[in-house]
Amino acid sequence: MDECFRILNQQSQYIRLTRETPREGWLPYLNTQLKVSSGVVHVKWYRKESSKNIIVHASSAHPAAVKRAVARNMIKTAINVSSGDAERQESLKQASNILRSNGYQARAKRIKTSHATSSTKPRAGKFPLCLPFITDKISSAIRQCLIRAQLDDDVVLVNIPNDNIKRQLVRNRLYDRACVSEYCVVCPHGKTGDCAKTGVIYEIECLACHAQYIGETGRPLYVRVNEHLASKKRESLITPLGKHRKEDHGGADFNIKCTILALEAQTSARKTLEAFWICKRNPRMNSRNEHLAITSDLMPFLSLCEL
Repeated sequence: MDECFRILNQQSQYIRLTRETPREGWLPYLNTQLKVSSGVVHVKWYRKESSKNIIVHASSAHPAAVKRAVARNMIKTAINVSSGDAERQESLKQASNILRSNGYQARAKRIKTSHATSSTKPRAGKFPLCLPFITDKISSAIRQCLIRAQLDDDVVLVNIPNDNIKRQLVRNRLYDRACVSEYCVVCPHGKTGDCAKTGVIYEIECLACHAQYIGETGRPLYVRVNEHLASKKRESLITPLGKHRKEDHGGADFNIKCTILALEAQTSARKTLEAFWICKRNPRMNSRNEHLAITSDLMPFLSLCEL
């Protein structure tokens, strides 16, 4: 079996197959780990090593009921799949660590919200006080002010939702910008999450001799950068980094950094911007006759690009 997996993983540098193997007698199976000892099957909760353990964060804008359900379901699953007390305690410890890493507090106290007393008058007969919705806490405070002013029988608060109210409620903004590449050469030289951006004009710089290469891609940037790194490793003469390593460094490896020059979703416009950047900076690793036609046609407009 090991030889079979070795042969399969040699077929392509972009495809890698994995399989679960026993560790200390425990064999992963779905979301559990199994172990047979003296004819007895022991089961405990399991999370794959590739799992980033990212759940709805405690400080996100999700409703409190959703966050309580996430924590409750995780603990319930850890308890139900475990076979014995020892396994149950280990599963609960793992679940607690995941919850704490996402901002949840152990045995957090529920905040009781006060509810205004309902009026005996029908709502249709009240004057509507229309205000934009901000938070539940602010709306509750406004209702309390109406009660203290003895206006609750005559005025009713009407919250006007914002245009993006749905996004405000369900977006988990903590993980909007995250580096998704291991040993990233993009985010350390820009902003966190740059490696996941699409539709970019990028610049790769050799840190040994400061030679540059400018390119564009509509895919996530880290995918294109990984292709460049793979060609550099192979010393491919038909690729810019492989050719640079072979001809300029005598086959010696070198480190690179990648920065984003511009963002453009439309392919034709992105290729035009790439041509402008190549013409402006004249990077050493780019082909000398690259984009000559397009730059000569659009050269009068180069100053308008503010490169």
